Amino acid sequence: MKKNQKNYIVVIISIGCILAFFVFAGITKAISVPQIPSSFLGAAAGAAITAVVTLLLLQGQTHAEELKERNVKVFEKKSTIFSEYIDVIWNAWEDNKLTENEYQKLISDYYKKLMLYMSDSSAKIIGEQLKKIGSVAGNDSPSELEQKNIQTALINIINTLSDEISLGGHIDESLFTELGKEIKEAEIRSRRSNTSFKMLGIKINTELVLKADPNIKCWTADEKNQVKDENGDILSISALASRELDRSANGFSEFMFDGKTLYEMRGK
Repeated sequence: MKKNQKNYIVVIISIGCILAFFVFAGITKAISVPQIPSSFLGAAAGAAITAVVTLLLLQGQTHAEELKERNVKVFEKKSTIFSEYIDVIWNAWEDNKLTENEYQKLISDYYKKLMLYMSDSSAKIIGEQLKKIGSVAGNDSPSELEQKNIQTALINIINTLSDEISLGGHIDESLFTELGKEIKEAEIRSRRSNTSFKMLGIKINTELVLKADPNIKCWTADEKNQVKDENGDILSISALASRELDRSANGFSEFMFDGKTLYEMRGK
């Protein structure tokens, strides 16, 4: 129901109640006929005051509800845009570098979307971080320092967006860096564990030599990771490498074929 319709209904009901009251009073003779005009004026004044107060309260309530509804919609839209921008950042940073197209996407969304929902101070902070990123964006082989500078700038952007919608949580850069190293090491371990002679195209009974001492040799015994040592014993290539080097070792990194370690043959 529209606001004007509510106002009209209140006025009509008020007038109707007044008329009904005096008709009832005249019929029951609760008020004498000469007293009706003065009583009517008094009642009308009271009703008018009541109607005005009611209208003001209804208008205030309606305005508050409209404002609340608008704020909720703005916050939902703002949260969605910020979340999508953070997704763009994460997707761009997966390979620890930023292409020219990825950088242009960050700039475009910054001007088209973010600035409409940010305070001036937050917009300035993010703009400064994007400038820093721009100086190294498009480099296919950024140095460790350049990677760190890009990472720091992206984390600052994410934390600024978090503050804008009062999420409270911040990314700890040192912890973020440590977790990134752990993920890389886990990926390396996973790749190494999946290496096999068959994958490398090495046939059974192929001669391999130890990188640290080429005089130590072994021969592949299956298509996976088993080898035969010079004594004819069958064991895994990593077990043989650990035995010969007297330490924990990955055999694919320690044994060579045709001048390359088996791990290097994977192109790593």
